[in-house]
Amino acid sequence: MEPELISRAQAHDEEAIILLMDKYKGLLHKAANQNHLRSIKDEAYSEACLGFYEAIMTYDMSLGIPFAGFAKSKVYAKVHSLFRKYLCIWQNELLACNKEDDDENEYMDLFEDNINIEEKVMYKLDLQEIIDELSFKQRLIFEEIVLKGNNMTQTAKKFNISVQAVSKTYKKMIRVILKYLQKE
Repeated sequence: MEPELISRAQAHDEEAIILLMDKYKGLLHKAANQNHLRSIKDEAYSEACLGFYEAIMTYDMSLGIPFAGFAKSKVYAKVHSLFRKYLCIWQNELLACNKEDDDENEYMDLFEDNINIEEKVMYKLDLQEIIDELSFKQRLIFEEIVLKGNNMTQTAKKFNISVQAVSKTYKKMIRVILKYLQKE
């Protein structure tokens, strides 16, 4: 019965698609109601339905793969992609919020207390000009390594990138800073 339903659904029979969606609604709800998706549950359910529809349309019965497993992998992959998209958005928002709140304090902490106020202001302006020369990615790496004192491995884990990517960005950042310092 299921192969017949799938064939009808692949021929764009709405009734067959609805019957299959109803039969697998438990899978769709389970995929969308994962704990880490709580805040985007409705969108996750929509994405799960889209993944299920894609599974119906791309399923090839001649391969001998059970439809339930094929559909589950498509649905969970679609929901996971949505989560990754939102994770990037959330991380960028968090970094932007932290940047707005903490910039003043972190930059001022770099200066020794025995320097007078005028020198502190001049150093801060110079430092701000250097930081303005950096790209967004380089600024993030600068904050993690220079200001917070994290190593490249910790920074890579925090941003879900490779240590090589951090190293490459760090080297580019150093070149930008050196180029700026040579201008003066």
